[in-house]
Amino acid sequence: MNNPAMPADGHLRSRPVSGVIWAYRFDARGRAQAIALDQAVGPSDPADGFVWVHIDFVDRLARDWVNGLDWLSEAARRLLLSVDDHPTLDFDAHAVWGRFSDTLQDHPGEDTDRSVPMRFAFGPGYLVSGRRHPVRAAALARSRIEGGQPVAGPVALFELMIEQVLRAMAEMLRALRTEADSIEDRVLDERLHDESRRLGPLRRTAVKLHRQLSGFRSILREFPEDDCETEENHHAASAAAERLLRRIETLDQEVQEVQDRARFLQDEIAAKLANISNRHLYVLSIMTALLMPPTLVTGFFGMNTGGLPFLDGANGWIGASIIGAVASGFTLLLLRRLGFFD
Repeated sequence: MNNPAMPADGHLRSRPVSGVIWAYRFDARGRAQAIALDQAVGPSDPADGFVWVHIDFVDRLARDWVNGLDWLSEAARRLLLSVDDHPTLDFDAHAVWGRFSDTLQDHPGEDTDRSVPMRFAFGPGYLVSGRRHPVRAAALARSRIEGGQPVAGPVALFELMIEQVLRAMAEMLRALRTEADSIEDRVLDERLHDESRRLGPLRRTAVKLHRQLSGFRSILREFPEDDCETEENHHAASAAAERLLRRIETLDQEVQEVQDRARFLQDEIAAKLANISNRHLYVLSIMTALLMPPTLVTGFFGMNTGGLPFLDGANGWIGASIIGAVASGFTLLLLRRLGFFD
């Protein structure tokens, strides 16, 4: 099948001035070969394979180069160059383009959980992707390709990128479940220390994963429907979207389970901390009640008035101490009688 949007030879020989991070040409068997950045970049005949171009949209010259590609539709170029971040997807009779939320990939000094947009457009013989920050999807897919994994076509490459992100999210979920298990063990053993503080990052990460999965779900549900009137490229895209959606639904259920566990543990920790505070207040109240009579006795004998008992003699303090002890003992018996020690 020929690409109706295939450009003239002059455009096929157009070279990016700068801003292309990497480019690969895949043969009919899906084997990748890197394209030198000073070589021509353009779509291949779908029967012979396809090309993958990954672009840094921070570079103005790269944006100018993309804006001049007539083998991309005007709508696709507009989305690739837009500054919007929210996930979206659109398509025409021959191509699919859109934007999904990804996360930073090994960017020093940055929050690696921060969501950043990843833009893409693919059709017969090509896939163009781009970002303004290093993203996980493209980097992980490239590492698999460099490892020798064959890729059958643009749709398969797009699916591979999403799969790598979902696999990384599954690893994060396993780490979250391990952390939740550790917190739960300490809560059940009543060995509370900083479990409430540890729950904060866990819940925040789970919320970010849920948002990212929701973004994937929103764009994958917009893929062209698989019917007899759509092109072969759209048939493959629809099938890939169905597979990815099933994986996303499974992961999202796991994220919901982690969130539910985190909320339960937060309530359990709050209840146990409240019990600990109540016990401390109870002990403090008992101590206060027992010390009030001796305090009253010492205050009474400390008055600077005449006629106080035990004022004369060297052992008056003994009598005052006995009175204070007896008063505390009487208070203790009274508290027991009232049921404060049950």
